Amino acid sequence: MNKSNKYFNRGLLIFIFLTISMLSSIYFEHAGIAFLFFGCIILSIILSLGMLLLLLQTKKDIEKFEDEIVQMRKREKTHVEKNQQKDDDSNRHYTEFRIEDSLARIIPAEDVHFDNVNAYSEKVLQNIAKELNIVQGLVFVLNDAEQMFNISGEYAYFSEERPRSFPLGETISGQVAKNRQALNLKELPKGYITVLSGLGKSAPPQLVIAPIEHNDYSIGVIELASFKPFDENEELLISKICESMANKLNELRSLNL
Repeated sequence: MNKSNKYFNRGLLIFIFLTISMLSSIYFEHAGIAFLFFGCIILSIILSLGMLLLLLQTKKDIEKFEDEIVQMRKREKTHVEKNQQKDDDSNRHYTEFRIEDSLARIIPAEDVHFDNVNAYSEKVLQNIAKELNIVQGLVFVLNDAEQMFNISGEYAYFSEERPRSFPLGETISGQVAKNRQALNLKELPKGYITVLSGLGKSAPPQLVIAPIEHNDYSIGVIELASFKPFDENEELLISKICESMANKLNELRSLNL
């Protein structure tokens, strides 16, 4: 728009010159001088019309250029959004592939035989430890007769007492079973969990507690402790693990009741 203002100012100056020329011609009595100024008037009119046309054309060109810029930005935005969608789809497919791949290494094959829930639970915990580098793990399974969740599998558990049983809704794990929603607990209080190794005792600050559901009812709870935070993909993997464990645990616990 700066160019259009420039041309407009020039046109305005020419119109001022035209007006001055017309007024000056009135005061000159000599015909030759009057004729000269009359010629200047004609020339000024021609130049003014030319500048006016140029101004109008310039305005149209600027509007067209601005419209092209707007359209170009829209195309660029659409292109960026399409590329972002492709990247998101690619990342999601890659994540799903990695989760399914990890799940295949954690959940024992259907043809592998287990005599009881304890053997199955501990095997799954061992596989989870290899895949997610957990430092401690517990699995609790519901006893229908007692309506209590009893310990059925341990990994690297260290305590002077055995893991305590709990009913639905009591303790954090019982509440997880009742709500059927996993909890990702971060920055646990010191001493909340103790891990013993050849290097001594340590306390992992990260804990995930997730329900194991069958027919929309919690039949078990899994607890996994780690020194590093569980990210979103690992939380999703743990959810898939619980889904995959549900049928086998329900089958085995029925045999042991």
